[in-house]
Amino acid sequence: MTRGARVALVLLAVAGCSSLDELADGVIALEVRPPDPPIIEFGDTATFSARALDENGDSVEADIRWVTPDTTLTIVDTAAGLVAGRYPAVTGRVQAQLGSLQGGFTTLTVEARADTIIVPETVPDSVEADETVSNPLVARLETFDPAGPLAGRSLIFEIVAPTFGDPAARTVELSNGALADTVQTAADGTPSSPVVVQRLAGVVPPASVTVQVRSVQRRGTPVPGSGQAFTVLFF
Repeated sequence: MTRGARVALVLLAVAGCSSLDELADGVIALEVRPPDPPIIEFGDTATFSARALDENGDSVEADIRWVTPDTTLTIVDTAAGLVAGRYPAVTGRVQAQLGSLQGGFTTLTVEARADTIIVPETVPDSVEADETVSNPLVARLETFDPAGPLAGRSLIFEIVAPTFGDPAARTVELSNGALADTVQTAADGTPSSPVVVQRLAGVVPPASVTVQVRSVQRRGTPVPGSGQAFTVLFF
């Protein structure tokens, strides 16, 4: 670390520290590492981490504690930096502390949890010989919280049957020109842009196409209802 960078780190980190001599082991800064992104779904937890640094920028073993001034969050473990949201659709601030040395506030957003995917229509859709595309495939991402349908989340549509070992040899595709499409949800929890199955010109489509829809929660767990399928018949 250069002297200039070291001084910048010190000036940034000692704000709120009345005296460098108050801290043992030569600690003069806290390097805070918030979760990336700093967002969790209600019912989950997020982990913050931090390092205590000396004037050379080297790590120093220290008993760092985590606090929040906001009632929207709960510090589950003050030593481990484990934080939970008390309500959905709120934000709160988290701070690392070591004696009189304080890190800057980091904002954590608590989203409503994606609880289920609802597919209103599961009946087969028919694409006649003089048509090129199916009706839009409609699915809705919902939460059991009062927040209602979830906007700005991802729904993943994928053609799973027939399978095309070589995607370039496909005879049907989704509206984005591929076998899979990830779309963001609108205010009502449905795709913000229509997702359809379309035949390719000059080739014979399969008799039927199966499209699955799925989504994942922030922690990577599949949203319940993932794997529901649409059937599109071609004539």
